[in-house]
Amino acid sequence: MTYIRHLDPLNSVFKLATIALCAAALAPLWAADDDLRIVPQVMVGTAGFEPGVALEWRAGEMERVVFRPEAFISEDGRLGGGGAILYDLSTDLNLPHGQALSVGPRFVGHNSDDTGWEADALVSYVVSLSGVAKPWRHAIGALGALGVRDNREDDRHDLGASAGIFYSFRF
Repeated sequence: MTYIRHLDPLNSVFKLATIALCAAALAPLWAADDDLRIVPQVMVGTAGFEPGVALEWRAGEMERVVFRPEAFISEDGRLGGGGAILYDLSTDLNLPHGQALSVGPRFVGHNSDDTGWEADALVSYVVSLSGVAKPWRHAIGALGALGVRDNREDDRHDLGASAGIFYSFRF
């Protein structure tokens, strides 16, 4: 019966992953200003080791808002996914050219035996590796997330914390 529950289209993790993948598929339409970035990443934390990929783009007139759907492999080898909406604080903090700091809410479904959903605050720090001719074409960065996660094993909610690194390629 547990196996059937994972295939149920009404399963919240399945819905979350589907929404994230649909958003990722539509990303080029929203990123018509050449701001679409593909972001391979590795996250490690209370939910385990999770390699994955995210897409990032900015929202036209709201150029300081970053949309970030992601998909990853959970500690059990299952597909997990979710997303974040970040706000770029670089201008407010007067960061040097080629550096960016963004913060915002993140919600993901880990889809593992031990961990279900997680809601947290995400911080993203990025450093451009590109020159002036093609700014932000290549970048590296660090991620940090802190919030609450669904602990399926003990049927309770625990602290969710993770950190990660990524590489970003801008199309």
